[in-house]
Amino acid sequence: MTADELSVLDSMPFLFWVKSRDEQYLWGNRKICELAGEDVVGKTDDQLVWAENASALKAADIRVFNSGKPDYLLEHVVKSSKGEETLSVCKWLDDFEGQQCCFGISFVIE
Repeated sequence: MTADELSVLDSMPFLFWVKSRDEQYLWGNRKICELAGEDVVGKTDDQLVWAENASALKAADIRVFNSGKPDYLLEHVVKSSKGEETLSVCKWLDDFEGQQCCFGISFVIE
């Protein structure tokens, strides 16, 4: 999969992202960038507005990398560009530009 192939996901009403094994965002659609208040590509959770929740977010990614199985969970980000948010999340492994990455899709629970 490539960034060009993911471009259709940029206009969807859900958050969608791809992270490398070292936790760097390799791709993020418009909705996750809006939640962060900035472009997430090239950054880690520690560098974004929800940094205080980074450990929990990373732990979920590591579970997916270690198990190789999809994970369905709720993630809470205390600080986002919109304040506190709870997200319903699915994470799974797939190939992105030649490397195994953690993909995620979620929506804000209102």
